[in-house]
Amino acid sequence: MKTLVTNLKGRCLFDVTMKTQIDGLICIQTDEIKDPCLDKFIKGGTVRIETQNPLEACIKITEVIRGAKKHGEVYVAFDGGSIGALLSFVANKEGAHGIYTCFQDQAFQLPCLKLDLSDTRLRILEVLDDDNLTAISIGNKVGISRAMVYKHLSGLMELGLIKQTQMFEKYSITKAGKMVII
Repeated sequence: MKTLVTNLKGRCLFDVTMKTQIDGLICIQTDEIKDPCLDKFIKGGTVRIETQNPLEACIKITEVIRGAKKHGEVYVAFDGGSIGALLSFVANKEGAHGIYTCFQDQAFQLPCLKLDLSDTRLRILEVLDDDNLTAISIGNKVGISRAMVYKHLSGLMELGLIKQTQMFEKYSITKAGKMVII
């Protein structure tokens, strides 16, 4: 089964459904507007994102995409609306089979991107999700040397996934970092 998870409406939505030949459609919406034009042709539903918190929205979108992947291929299509960037991020993170966007009423496929983080960097993010820690504490919890801790922390800070606390002694995870480990 092919499922499209999208916030698109109108011509672009129709365009992507024709290109992907989907069996199911899940519309992600942040408002009350329902676009029933494809309801009679395609099985699916609507998921409403009611939060203003981007992390909570990413968690919900992740649940939807993972749920759809259990039944087959998942395609994601988005526009530049408020939820579009989060749909794009989660689609890439979760390995959607195809990602589409709309530009000037034309839908086109984007290349799938991969967030290339080592298992060690992912473990560092996970331990920082629980608490702000010093580099020494991170090394002890992850099981790596102090030199490797600083190397990984530097890389994670460059990506904007962690930051140093005001006293520069401890490290904490950012919202972007939390989105990566959902």
